[in-house]
Amino acid sequence: MTDTEQKSGWILLGAAGVLALLYLLTGYGLPIEYPAVVALKASGILLLAVYAARRQAFLLAMALAASAIGDAMLALEPARLTLGIFAFGTAHILYGWIFLRNLRRRRMRGPSGYVLAALLAAFGIAMLVWLQPGMGDLRIPASVYNAIILAMAILAVLSRAPWLAVIGALLFVASDSLIALDLFRDYDPAWRGPAVWITYVIAQFCLTLGLVRERL
Repeated sequence: MTDTEQKSGWILLGAAGVLALLYLLTGYGLPIEYPAVVALKASGILLLAVYAARRQAFLLAMALAASAIGDAMLALEPARLTLGIFAFGTAHILYGWIFLRNLRRRRMRGPSGYVLAALLAAFGIAMLVWLQPGMGDLRIPASVYNAIILAMAILAVLSRAPWLAVIGALLFVASDSLIALDLFRDYDPAWRGPAVWITYVIAQFCLTLGLVRERL
């Protein structure tokens, strides 16, 4: 990689971080109105997709682009929940594919991976059972999405992918769990919204920086 390419990469990452911060600040009075806020929400992750594509990590770029579409769907008024679930489900399938390729090339991580995988499976099943009564019309898509993100995270902890990417997968599970608490359990304390966005953005940065060298 040339110095120019490296510099442009850092510019893309920095711009993505600034855009993500600006979206967070809209919750604290930053005057960006609808529908501009929809574009703002998706733009930071879209820049991460551009960064990944420039590094020839095309599956990663596709996963990030699908995530950006999901962000836009959830920011619309009213939110397009089913389309958002589908977009993020597609992103997690792509992330899972990357982790699976890593797993097949480098074998399993070992005892730590098995323990984390078992804990994730138990957590995912418990959350699904607990949230089912409040899912209503979203029962089927939400249950399928739960299985997809859980499978992605389990593949992450079992693979020998960089720990930065594994942390990203786990943070994604945490972020989506907080969203589910609001959607299906009507649990929405003041800190939940910022926590969802912060964990989500950090997750995407960790996945990007951890997986960009996979070049899939």
